[in-house]
Amino acid sequence: MTAPTTMKTVFFAHDQQQSPVPRQQALEMGGFRVRPLESSQELMAALREEKPDLVLIDALLEGKNGFETALEIHQTYPERTFPTLLCSAIYRMRQYREEARRCGAEDYILLPIERDELLEKVAQALAGFAPPGRQGTFHAA
Repeated sequence: MTAPTTMKTVFFAHDQQQSPVPRQQALEMGGFRVRPLESSQELMAALREEKPDLVLIDALLEGKNGFETALEIHQTYPERTFPTLLCSAIYRMRQYREEARRCGAEDYILLPIERDELLEKVAQALAGFAPPGRQGTFHAA
């Protein structure tokens, strides 16, 4: 996977169950600027300060869980310009993937995940994300 042409920012809200270091390093090696956050409160505060290119949220996030946090983002920023991805090593059933979509996430990533696969999921989310109100429109590069 090649690095993005301009450094994109990923807000990474991680839980304390699994070390966030491998995913953070994978994103950084992929050319992303990563802002690690340790709770739903930190993530929402960071979103008030800056808009990232993508938000990656662990399901077992401190404070509100990842599903609740994704829903809060979706409700607070209905015209958001960034995709949201949820991930979990524990919640593996199809119902959680469906719940992630209902909460506004573009994808649900099962952990553990290899570096290249994570970068591919992030690239797909960035490439396929259409801000609300712009679905179905094509913009030439």
